[in-house]
Amino acid sequence: MRLYSRTGATALDDPTYGHIEANADGGFDFPNELSDQLHGFCVNGQPLWETDVERQHRLINEELERRKDPATLLGAVEQLVKAAQATKALADPAESKPAPAKRASKRTAPPPKTAE
Repeated sequence: MRLYSRTGATALDDPTYGHIEANADGGFDFPNELSDQLHGFCVNGQPLWETDVERQHRLINEELERRKDPATLLGAVEQLVKAAQATKALADPAESKPAPAKRASKRTAPPPKTAE
């Protein structure tokens, strides 16, 4: 069964099954006996390992809780606006910087022509 670590583990060393590395998505493909054993581990009532379904539910609930807070939502909108402004500034640097002031030429006027 595939399990995900809630502690950020990237590898597990087991005396029976050896060294097991996490997959690219952070999940571990454990043998059923080991996954059943690990899935039951808890610290202070919080599980250390979760299944894919449990992980999806946890992430969805965390996102819903985060969106309920107006200050968090406002902060996220401000970050999006800043990112859009930065992207626009990178895409068109001429618009984001003021044009340099033009300076007058220091040349003197040519002498008037005389008729000969």
